[in-house]
Amino acid sequence: MICKAYLVAQSINIKALPSEKKLREVAYLKVQNNIYMVFPYGVVVCWGDGNLSDALVLIKDHTNGEIPSNKMLFDEFEVNVSTGPHNKLVFEDTINIEEVDELVLIAISHPIAQSLRLTQHEDASIQSIDKIKHIPSTLAKYGKIKESKKEISRMQGHLYVLKGNISFEHSILDKPEFFWEYPEYDNFYNRMSDYLEIEPRIEILNKKMATIDETLSILSNELNHRHSSKLEWIIILLILFEIVIFLLKDIFHLI
Repeated sequence: MICKAYLVAQSINIKALPSEKKLREVAYLKVQNNIYMVFPYGVVVCWGDGNLSDALVLIKDHTNGEIPSNKMLFDEFEVNVSTGPHNKLVFEDTINIEEVDELVLIAISHPIAQSLRLTQHEDASIQSIDKIKHIPSTLAKYGKIKESKKEISRMQGHLYVLKGNISFEHSILDKPEFFWEYPEYDNFYNRMSDYLEIEPRIEILNKKMATIDETLSILSNELNHRHSSKLEWIIILLILFEIVIFLLKDIFHLI
């Protein structure tokens, strides 16, 4: 048995799925020998042989922002089902459980799904920072940003969208309400979450967002400076124009 998680879309309408268990934050589907946990933020966690095809058939009409198969993020674990106490819930990407209990699988699936969604935001933030990391050094070296006003506005728009998406996702990365209803399964979530290092990764992501905030401030200041400079030049040209008119009319009497 394996556990394999896939990020298949930006969102999934889980309320429209024929879930065998009515849970607010996850749809529980069972097809032949596979158990699928479908999360509204686009992640499907498969317990069984790892085959995603049956789940894709069920969710295909209920996804938004579907991700092509060659670009899907995924994570995979071996599953060891055996009786007796286990010192570690997960060790070297092997999940140790005593039995295939549905609620245990749901409890473990939550942090796995969150981790995969978090990976997507980590990748997006790294790509964005790579595109803007030259700005502070360029400003320090030349005293200005070389990009045009249009390019700066585009960078601002991209960064604001990224920031908004990640800020919205913070609620997804919190501990699910499932564990308020089933506190006895809280330990499974905590141990899996610790293994996947979700909390320290969120802290690092927040630091990256702080870097993006600083860059947004630089870009805003640059646009304001350019706008002010443009207004100053317009005022100077208007004054020069008035001086020329005065000279031509009152001094040289040419007008």
